Amino acid sequence: MCAALKRCAYRHKGKIMENTNIVTTEQQAPNTISASNAIFNVQALGQLTAFANLMADSQVTVPAHLAGKPADCMAIVMQAMQWGMNPYAVAQK
Repeated sequence: MCAALKRCAYRHKGKIMENTNIVTTEQQAPNTISASNAIFNVQALGQLTAFANLMADSQVTVPAHLAGKPADCMAIVMQAMQWGMNPYAVAQK
C-alpha cells in the first residue's frame, strides 16, 4: 500500500480527485505615507533623512552634482515618493 493511499484514495481507484477547498487570504495594504505628510511625521522624516544621507554618501550611484549633498538628495527622495519611483532613478533624470 502506498503511503499516500489514505490521502489520495480517489486517485488510486482511477478516479479524478478534485480539490474544492477555497483558500482566502487577507492582504494588508503596505504602510505608505505621502511625501507631504512625511515631513510632519518625526519617524518618517528621520527615515527619509537617513536615506538621503546614505544617498549623498554614494560615489557611483548618484550624479556628481548630488554626491555629498544630503539636502539635495532629500529633495530627490521626496520627489521620488511623489512619483512612486526609485530615488536613484529620479536622481539620474
